[in-house]
Amino acid sequence: MSAAKIKKSLNINCGSSGGNSISPVLWFAMTYPFVLTVIYFVLLNGQETGLQNWVFSSLKLIQFAFPAVFVFLVCRESLSLPQWKKPAFGFGLGFGVLIIGVAMGVYFGLLKDTLPYYLLRGKVQAKVLGFGLTSVWAYGVFSMFYCLIHSGMEEYYWRWFVFKRLRTQIGKCPALILSSIAFMSHHVILMVVFFGLTSPLALGFSLCVAVGGGVWAWLYNRSDNFYAIWASHALVDAAIFIIGYDLIFN
Repeated sequence: MSAAKIKKSLNINCGSSGGNSISPVLWFAMTYPFVLTVIYFVLLNGQETGLQNWVFSSLKLIQFAFPAVFVFLVCRESLSLPQWKKPAFGFGLGFGVLIIGVAMGVYFGLLKDTLPYYLLRGKVQAKVLGFGLTSVWAYGVFSMFYCLIHSGMEEYYWRWFVFKRLRTQIGKCPALILSSIAFMSHHVILMVVFFGLTSPLALGFSLCVAVGGGVWAWLYNRSDNFYAIWASHALVDAAIFIIGYDLIFN
């Protein structure tokens, strides 16, 4: 079946919706990561390591392949290289460094050696055991992948695909808010598992994720510089994995 027939049969609109409505494709893109996280982080908790890793990898492959398949195979759009703009890159790096400083201050200055810290430590250690990340080497490789590669894949998914296409359908500000809430949603699962459903820490850190997503969407909208938001996201992930290392191995 041709791409045109697929679009017609599924009622797919590759451009602006023309009526301030969100296409089913974007609703799927915004909700799939939440469902993915519930499956691999909650439903498969305690299952055999090989099964957890296989399901996690398979679901992630579907997530990150979806935008490319839709844009390049269904909509037949051409690939354009990201722009490089030094001011935007500097802002992205600055924001990332700021978050590292805040995260280190909160963790080492306020959270460490408190009751929530010990509860968090036990849950994190159990989770990495389930994924087989119990050695420094395995954790280091996983951390490098997340910081250098996965951060870029998330920006490609959430800002390049979800935010940019929402912007053409509902406008810049609504797209920024909605895409940031959707970006936060699957992180909420992680926060609730680690801190508890009613924990102020779960709420606070989830809102921080939404704010971070909003900043990256704003920067991408302003500069169209994918490298800037990728670098910024990588630095934030680095802060998370530094804290994770201390929780697991220190």
